[in-house]
Amino acid sequence: MSDTKHDGILKYEPSLVGNAAMGAIYAIEGLLFLYYIARHKNKWALCLPIGAFASAAGFFLRHMMDPDNFKLTLYIAQQALVVISPSAFLAFNYMLYGRFIIAIDPEFGVDKAHSRSEKSRYSFIPPRIVARTFVWSDAITFFIQMSAGGLQASGAKTNPSLADMGNKMFLVGVSAQGASYCLFTTLLTVAVRRLIKEKQRTGVAQQKHSWLGLDRNTAVIVGSFYVSSLFIIIRSIYRVVEFTQGYQGELISKEIYLFALDAVPLVLAIGVWAINWPTALLDRIAVQTRQETQAYIMEVGNSSRHHSNERGDRSRLV
Repeated sequence: MSDTKHDGILKYEPSLVGNAAMGAIYAIEGLLFLYYIARHKNKWALCLPIGAFASAAGFFLRHMMDPDNFKLTLYIAQQALVVISPSAFLAFNYMLYGRFIIAIDPEFGVDKAHSRSEKSRYSFIPPRIVARTFVWSDAITFFIQMSAGGLQASGAKTNPSLADMGNKMFLVGVSAQGASYCLFTTLLTVAVRRLIKEKQRTGVAQQKHSWLGLDRNTAVIVGSFYVSSLFIIIRSIYRVVEFTQGYQGELISKEIYLFALDAVPLVLAIGVWAINWPTALLDRIAVQTRQETQAYIMEVGNSSRHHSNERGDRSRLV
């Protein structure tokens, strides 16, 4: 990674070692996700390895760029792969949320018509439209960022105002994407708080080996959600600040920031799912939730019969 400053859109000579290492890590994660998907038959999760392989390709392409021999096509390709493909990681979390709600809410799915508007007591947005809503939001920001990348590259040498316009469009796209994910994190937090309250109400929170009232499997998947979300938000903040500073800013001028505040956070954001593949956890959560619900119903029924018998005994005494 050269410290020599360049005047074009690319301010440094990309590091061969750094980009190859990041590309290799993304590729390994992608292969691991494919293994999990094949093993558990989770076709819905294909966006995760697709995003990982796209990011890997982007970093493998980066070291081929030469700031002194700038190639527009190569720049657009790597920019699209590195900056935009992480939308697939967000899509995975969005789709996982609906499956998480199904696992923790035994009453959800009673509507045999599978209406998209069917509500869950844990989610203030109907779970079946969460993924659709947020993925469409990301798709819009995706096309904004793609258009911005084209403007940036087209005006890199001959039209600075065009490049600046692309930079501002990128800022709008990344900011909207970050705001959308923050809303999703709020949605998740509300669901977790409502779940904890429900566990406390039914007495499940008093069981041993619970964390904040959550059983181990639920705690692991909730914790993984938050770890993933934390690193996604860190990356979003970095991109917003980078594009706010513009092409003369500190963040865009040194590649180390790209590695430390974009590549590594996203590797960790999806790496948590490589450690805790969620569908296996969701199956166990669903079984346990239904067992707890049945046990609670039986306990309430027995308690009601007990009180009814007591009232009957008192009436006979009178």
